[in-house]
Amino acid sequence: MKQCCAVIFGYNEYSKQILAKIEPLYHNVGVFVNDDHELHEGQKNGIRVEKFDLSDDWHIIEQEFYPEALVAFCALKDDAENVFLTISLRSSFEKMFIIALAQNNESMMKMKSAGADKVMPILQIAASEIADMLKKPIMTRVLDEILYEEGTLSIVEIEVGFSSPLNGVYLHDIHFKRDFDLILLAVVDLAMGKTFKFAFKGHNHHIDAGDTLVVLGYKEKIVRFKQWNGGVKQ
Repeated sequence: MKQCCAVIFGYNEYSKQILAKIEPLYHNVGVFVNDDHELHEGQKNGIRVEKFDLSDDWHIIEQEFYPEALVAFCALKDDAENVFLTISLRSSFEKMFIIALAQNNESMMKMKSAGADKVMPILQIAASEIADMLKKPIMTRVLDEILYEEGTLSIVEIEVGFSSPLNGVYLHDIHFKRDFDLILLAVVDLAMGKTFKFAFKGHNHHIDAGDTLVVLGYKEKIVRFKQWNGGVKQ
């Protein structure tokens, strides 16, 4: 069933990005928080926000939404709370589509085990520029496939190692689309304290070991790129 409504749990920097992206896509979006500060901030910003408790029996969801046509974004600041929230939602709503945010790979595995249909690294949510892309129909379909379908498109984070061919070169020297059939979305700069830089800002970043690339592409292309990045000959 096509999801026509959405709920977001949390009102923080990541969930705000989610809200900005999905509001045009759903006719009913609810925001739920378990923190008084987030509640007051949401109300101050004119957001329809409600308080919830992790031990809730979710009658509020059943009253306001049809769960089988609902997508839930678990975007609380704490990964452990997101895991508990995912477990609680899944135990109550077998067919609800749940997307959970995770800080790292270990948390991603926990979210998946807890019952999330899709797990997203927080770096994907930080890309506010993607919100502008949603105005383009083709990009909307691409993101729909990434979020909701078991398709072949993925957004992944790839760390640059000391032995990688990328170590020590400039970003503009690598032709991601031509040579790898990938789209580079962003670079996370280790030297700048894991600063997130968008690849299409024009900055010719010097890639160093420890930096992380965020790329979009088909899974088989990503596998090939990972092998090349690791020094495996094609």
